[in-house]
Amino acid sequence: MIYKFSIIEKILLANDIIPHPFADASSSVGLGFALGSAVKLKITDQLTLAAKEVKDIARGANVSETGAELILDCLDALGYVQKEGTCYAFTKRGYKNLSTESAHNFRHFILFCDYLYKGYIHLDETIRLGRRAQSNMLEEMSAYEWELFSRAMIDISSTNYKEVAGKIQVSKTDTKMLDLGGSHGLYSIELCRRNPGLKSVILDLPPVKKYADECIGKHNAGQQVSFMASDFMKDELPQHNDLILSFNIIHGLNPAENEQLAQKVYNSLNPGGRYIILDQIKGIGGNSQLSKATTSYMALNLLHQAGGKTYSKDEVDSFTRKAGFNKTALKKLNAPGFGIIVCNK
Repeated sequence: MIYKFSIIEKILLANDIIPHPFADASSSVGLGFALGSAVKLKITDQLTLAAKEVKDIARGANVSETGAELILDCLDALGYVQKEGTCYAFTKRGYKNLSTESAHNFRHFILFCDYLYKGYIHLDETIRLGRRAQSNMLEEMSAYEWELFSRAMIDISSTNYKEVAGKIQVSKTDTKMLDLGGSHGLYSIELCRRNPGLKSVILDLPPVKKYADECIGKHNAGQQVSFMASDFMKDELPQHNDLILSFNIIHGLNPAENEQLAQKVYNSLNPGGRYIILDQIKGIGGNSQLSKATTSYMALNLLHQAGGKTYSKDEVDSFTRKAGFNKTALKKLNAPGFGIIVCNK
């Protein structure tokens, strides 16, 4: 995102002398596509922290020199590269987020967003109908798209799984946990690492097992964390659980489905068990425009992709209390618009 403005630009933007739609409807969208193309076409693969001629970058990526230069100028505007004459190099931010050599790169998330953007050509139809015209996005994804999705979720979760685990209290008597739609299992892995007496089962669809197994192996968590292929909305949940995680799940469901899920969770928990929801929570950020933008954009995206939306704390309370949960508590996360809701049985 563009984050540096001159004093004059700040004044002009604040007074709407520079029209906000100029940035919102043109540059933001165009720069997002440029970022996706830079990764997809392997232009960023040619970059290092040392300056490199644009002609050499273009040759290495097998793209036109003109196209490479224009894409790199966009990355320069976003702060990922720095330009010196006809040469370009990664900034520290660019190297961390875009380099194949960086352990913290966000490349799969960028590619998954690029995949999502292609479907926005049909957004008008979704708005007119109030629902996705086609089937659920997950039912249409190819093996490659499942990989993009799974690795994008790993990218995101890698930024906060330790923070999230620190917000969740686990007692010494808690031994059994379910991780609904847990995909990669990073949250389960961290919670079990901190609590040696806890074991977790990830319940998710078969295409993500490969990525769960990969993360479980990488973190040597096989003694505590396992994967069970299941559609938790259709299948019965394993019983007698102390904790059930539902992370980035409720936003993909409509209110009736969330009531159904909450009831299934309640029935499968032990007395005193907890249903722990992590999601984008409407209203959590007060007057923060970034928080509002996150929850509002995600709601629109979820309606378009899966028929879901984002929910407020009161809306979450309405379907969890209907299921029988008698106490809920909201905990904010650092990421704007994100929070954890702990529901007690």
